[in-house]
Amino acid sequence: MRKTNCLGIIFSLFILITLSSCLEPNIIEELGIVTAYGFDQNPDTQEIDGTVVLYQFNPDITDASQIIHSSGATFDTIRANANKQSGYQIVNGQLQTLIFGPTISEEGIFPYLDTIERNAAVSDMLYVAVADQPTRDLMSASNYEEAPNIGIYLHRLIETAVKSEVIVSSTFHEFMRSYFRVGLDPVVPILTVEDNKVEVNAIGMMQNDVLVGTLSMDEIFYARLLRDRFKEGRVEMTMDLDNFNQYFTQYVNDPRSDDDLNVVIDQLSSRASINVEDTDSLDFEVDIKLNGRVIELSQRINLDEPSPLKKMESEIERQIEENLIQIVEKSQEVGADIFGFGVQYNNATRGQSLTSDEWHGLFPDININYNIDVEIKRFGIVQ
Repeated sequence: MRKTNCLGIIFSLFILITLSSCLEPNIIEELGIVTAYGFDQNPDTQEIDGTVVLYQFNPDITDASQIIHSSGATFDTIRANANKQSGYQIVNGQLQTLIFGPTISEEGIFPYLDTIERNAAVSDMLYVAVADQPTRDLMSASNYEEAPNIGIYLHRLIETAVKSEVIVSSTFHEFMRSYFRVGLDPVVPILTVEDNKVEVNAIGMMQNDVLVGTLSMDEIFYARLLRDRFKEGRVEMTMDLDNFNQYFTQYVNDPRSDDDLNVVIDQLSSRASINVEDTDSLDFEVDIKLNGRVIELSQRINLDEPSPLKKMESEIERQIEENLIQIVEKSQEVGADIFGFGVQYNNATRGQSLTSDEWHGLFPDININYNIDVEIKRFGIVQ
């Protein structure tokens, strides 16, 4: 028995060594690691102009970052042509961000994502984003903080915004899942350059894979409230101070406006549900529960009393409903259901084989009733 076991172990080691010797070794110092790709439509050749951000793990060079511009009809051709301009072997193993320029995003980005999806070396957790200018210009921004290169900075920029619940996540996997799911359209961050530094300034609403509209940073809060959920969110709201006249005391020599009450709420947690009330008349009901903590007020209001606290909760509920109505109507105008009303409709009409085109035709006509429930559980020091 022992002899048989020893022979088995020896045989397994022999096979492992043999297989290992067949693999082509990659020396990391000889590789150009791609951290980001930018894609633009070339108006003259109709090819794709690619911007490739590389990083080299080589202690003997001072500038470990490199940007290469190459063109091609396919993703693989762009990488192959970039290889001709580099002394390093270009590999995609650390690709973290894909950015599409305005022309491509307005024509459809799925053909490029479909090609990349077939590449086993590319992670489906990379971020998909859209630029409001050619990616060649955007990725030339030289201020990328302490990041080794612009590609790593772009990934950190988007990931930080997602983790702090400022925007909706848009990984490759999440984009493709929304694209293939009937009744739910993808969203992507919109990137711009300000003072030679890239920043997120909006989110894009996609109809399938085509950019058809945008939501501002202020509007994103309400879009996320309906599409996703908050765990530790934050929002600032402006209210009419006249509604709180009986509860507030004027600060001495306060230069701020006497007309507005600015309220900052953090530790926001929320839950939203969408229900179909009538499939024939396209009636929906949205229920949203939200609670949080007031950490700052621009006017002196005593929230220890239940009356002003209840008044503030009611005002927040009113503002949320008003903004949701405006944002959903905005998405209906461009035919992008980024909230998933179509998913619930499809579930309620099983057996009818609803298509994305059919839902995009129905979506502008849906009717929505909102039920908003806000609870301020705790509040900090009034400042």
